[in-house]
Amino acid sequence: MTVADYEDLRARFTATGSTWTPAMERILQADPSYFAAYLKQHEAPFKKGTLPRKMQHLLILAADASTCTEYVPGIRANMAAALAAGATHAEILETLELTSVLGIHSVSCGVPLLYEVLAEEGLPVPAHSPSNKWSPRQQELKDNFTVTRGYWHDNWNQVLALDPDYLEGYLALSGEPFDESKSVFDRKTKELVYIAIDSATTHMFLPGLKLHIRNAVKFGASPDEIMETFELASLMGIHTMQEGVAVLDELK
Repeated sequence: MTVADYEDLRARFTATGSTWTPAMERILQADPSYFAAYLKQHEAPFKKGTLPRKMQHLLILAADASTCTEYVPGIRANMAAALAAGATHAEILETLELTSVLGIHSVSCGVPLLYEVLAEEGLPVPAHSPSNKWSPRQQELKDNFTVTRGYWHDNWNQVLALDPDYLEGYLALSGEPFDESKSVFDRKTKELVYIAIDSATTHMFLPGLKLHIRNAVKFGASPDEIMETFELASLMGIHTMQEGVAVLDELK
């Protein structure tokens, strides 16, 4: 591979708006044919460009900033790329705030299993039913959640029955990016962020992913926009090479 070939690969990478980093240079130098193959995958969602360039990098930022990933070099690189593409401080902050609620999945996964075990063991199961109606406070929490977040899922009934105080706290946190006095994203964009973090290879939370795909479609997202979100989230696979080649260079 000639010097010109190397320059062409670098130019194609940065043409996607992506930040050229020492990690990418190490991969290029270690195995240029591998880098060229990766670049074909990397370019695909950017060439299609269904989503605005800044949004593409914000979605990768969300996947990298997720508590399941927390890949700081990627956070830095994609935050810089988003800023260069015109993203505002408020848009980046809202992306991070939307992403920060991922910890709720400890409850989303755990509570249904708790209900299953209680039923299997013949123990009382806290539940909402015609004979066990919501208290006024519980009904108010449900109504507020539905208005603020734009949906209600049956699983939230279980959480509301078990611990309304916790659900109220989660609504306060998750509702912050939905505060119309400061929110900068529409509902569709918010749902795309949720899709990115739920479909990220480090998480793959299928119940939440299906829910947020449904919500995104309801708020006007096209199949192409959702597919592009999957593709952008999938690019995190390169982290293995970014970190692994750096260590290999140290040890060789």
